[in-house]
Amino acid sequence: MYDVIMVGARCAGAPTAMLLAQRGHRVLLVDRATFPSDTLSTHFIKPPGVAMLRRWGLLGQVIASGCPPVPRFRFDYGIAVLAGSPPPLDGGAESYAPRRTILDTILVEAAARAGAEVRLAFTVNELLTDGGLVSGIRGHARGAATQTERAHLVVGADGRH
Repeated sequence: MYDVIMVGARCAGAPTAMLLAQRGHRVLLVDRATFPSDTLSTHFIKPPGVAMLRRWGLLGQVIASGCPPVPRFRFDYGIAVLAGSPPPLDGGAESYAPRRTILDTILVEAAARAGAEVRLAFTVNELLTDGGLVSGIRGHARGAATQTERAHLVVGADGRH
């Protein structure tokens, strides 16, 4: 029995699992993908998000990946142009746009280091309910038998699914 099952291990699920595990919760993080893997999405991280990565001790890994900082913005809408730099927040004003192959891998590995149990290449086939509330999942790893897991809370962080 887990405290939380997080379905989806990308930029929403992995940090949530990491933070819950750091606070002593028993967390299961599952995703049908393996990492690194790409997805049809970009992730532009503005200064508030960069400040979170800094607090979590993960910003250095994003920078070390070779992802350049974005210190200034310019949006040209034809009839109007917006240009400038955001105000500094927690020691920095830069933004970053790392490839998802890099960002998601950093976040999943951080969740595992924090103590979350991570199962990749795991497909959830069914949500289990008890009294009308979601209480678990049923799914399988590639080529493996079906597994059933229960939790006090099941969170869907798998995007459009």
